[in-house]
Amino acid sequence: MGAWGTEIFSDDLAQDIRGEYNVLLSVGKSDSDAEKMLINYYSNILNCSNPDEDVFWFALALSEWKKGRLSETVKEKALSALKKGHDLERWNTMGNEKNYIKRKNALDKFQNLILSPMPPAKKTRKPTVHHCPWSVGSLLAYRIVSNKQLSGHPCFMKYVLLRVIKIVKHPISHLFDTGYYDESMFVGLYNWIGSEIPDPKIVIDLKYIPIENPSSCSYIHNADLSFSDNLPDGSSNIMKKIADSFSEERVEKCTKLDWVPTKEAKGDITYLDCDESFQNNIPDFFDLSLSRYSITHFMAFDITLSKRFEPYMENNSSLYNVII
Repeated sequence: MGAWGTEIFSDDLAQDIRGEYNVLLSVGKSDSDAEKMLINYYSNILNCSNPDEDVFWFALALSEWKKGRLSETVKEKALSALKKGHDLERWNTMGNEKNYIKRKNALDKFQNLILSPMPPAKKTRKPTVHHCPWSVGSLLAYRIVSNKQLSGHPCFMKYVLLRVIKIVKHPISHLFDTGYYDESMFVGLYNWIGSEIPDPKIVIDLKYIPIENPSSCSYIHNADLSFSDNLPDGSSNIMKKIADSFSEERVEKCTKLDWVPTKEAKGDITYLDCDESFQNNIPDFFDLSLSRYSITHFMAFDITLSKRFEPYMENNSSLYNVII
């Protein structure tokens, strides 16, 4: 099961169905057309004893009911699936007794809901899509500010420099081309951290470094590690610690960064300038065909960056304008 909880929508497939249904309505499809398109698209799991079939009918029925559009056909399919009990039986495994009870309660609640009067049909809005506010080649100053867990950490409230390496468009529906697309932004990281936003020209003397999980430091040598202030005695040991930290895990040279702010994490990104040459000439450092493209958001990204730079910051908390 692709489920992470016992509720109807605590399931990957159910989430996909709800999302697709809402998109279809938002782009002007009629109630019946939206329903038919989903049934046709997921026909490979219907009427063939696929264990996900019940999840499909539950998710579609609940999505339609919440929009005031539940058809008799889908309602009957969902009630029939509930009566057969195949979905609930999937939860009836040894050691899973608590989740079994929770799922049973969720299904009972679901049944009562779709048997109750529907709310009035809700008006639909045009799709909300997210377009990257920057272009490929943009240089950004990113501040480690979103994650309160880092308060007191030497990297907290510091800036790092990012370069927008690639922007990818994603259709908002897998069923057909709606003409609406979301965008994903992939960024690379420079070997710099500081207390103030620097002059953009500083990147001329900087290098790219992996964002996370490097497996070897063959691309990092002592000559690549420099600082904007004089280092105290024992700096070579500190540099070695930094290099060693880059060699402990596997390489991740760029990451997919979600720039859309949330209530919990507003983010702090400042545009500095743009090198349009990146649109046709991505540096050799970034082999996008091999990248894992780890997905992250502000709060997780802050932790990742702090782990990357803390080997130096922990030992030299008084030196903030650091190039690593």
